[in-house]
Amino acid sequence: MRGGYRIDPAARIATRDGEELALTAREFDLLEYLARRPGQVFDRRRLLQAVWGWSFGDLSTVTVHVRRLREKIEPDRSRPRHLVTVWGVGYRFDPTGEPPGEGGAS
Repeated sequence: MRGGYRIDPAARIATRDGEELALTAREFDLLEYLARRPGQVFDRRRLLQAVWGWSFGDLSTVTVHVRRLREKIEPDRSRPRHLVTVWGVGYRFDPTGEPPGEGGAS
C-alpha cells in the first residue's frame, strides 16, 4: 500500500512507516475497508452497513470511530490528510496524504 501504510488482514495488524498502530478491532475494520478503496468516498450509512453490518443505527458511531482512528493514523490530527472528510458526502482514505492534483488520490 502507498504512503507508508501496510495492512495485514490475516494478522489484523496495521503499520505506518513500519510502526504498528494500536487499533481496536473496529478501527482496524474501518481502516481496512477504506484502504482497500483509496480515493473512494463513503457516506456514514454505507460505512455503518459495510463495517458494522448494521442496516440502521446511530450514524454518530461512524463519526466517533473516524475521529479515534484519525488520532492514531494522522501525523497531524488537527489537519487530517489520510482520512479525509468530504464535506456533505462522507469520508475518503488517501494513502499518500497528498491533495488531489498533487500526486494524491483523485
